[in-house]
Amino acid sequence: MAIKTRLITEDEYITTEWSGGKTTQLFIYPEESDYSRRNFKFRLSSATVELEKSEFTKLEGVYRFITPLDGKLKLTHNHIQYIDLQPFEVYEFNGDKDTVSFGRARDFNLMLKSGAEGRLDSVYINKELLLSEEIHGDFKEFFYFIYACNRDVSVEVDGKNYNIDQFQTLLIKVESECVLNIKISSAGDANILAAKILIW
Repeated sequence: MAIKTRLITEDEYITTEWSGGKTTQLFIYPEESDYSRRNFKFRLSSATVELEKSEFTKLEGVYRFITPLDGKLKLTHNHIQYIDLQPFEVYEFNGDKDTVSFGRARDFNLMLKSGAEGRLDSVYINKELLLSEEIHGDFKEFFYFIYACNRDVSVEVDGKNYNIDQFQTLLIKVESECVLNIKISSAGDANILAAKILIW
């Protein structure tokens, strides 16, 4: 089993402006991709929504996962049905839809394009939790990201221990079939986000 890990810290993030606030890119793949050119397979980001009403950028061919990290968000695609999101509640949708948000918050996003599939899970930690992921099939690479939302956490994977400060991201990359076991512990209640992406 070939596992590579990397701790991504805040000084490696890239922050830019969007129409409703600021967006911070945590990771993009391939790493030489340019988000403005939309030539990525997947992207992880955290954004601030600083206006009471904001229109999301339309992203053709992008499938999106979003969750508020603090505050609440109300989303609509048609101004008839509304989705009320509480902190750490994950919602997924096609990025080419007209999307309007209401409420000020900081959010977390996973964007997927052709050649990548995955999901974003919100995980609550009460001192310690063991996560197990069975990875199989014909794939090129498997990425597993752990983002510390509101408290420092400790992570044990493949016999190695990592301390992840709040707002930092642990990248775990797997290149062959395996069962990935991850133990996460914290000094108290904590929330993490786990993003899992397969590259075909």
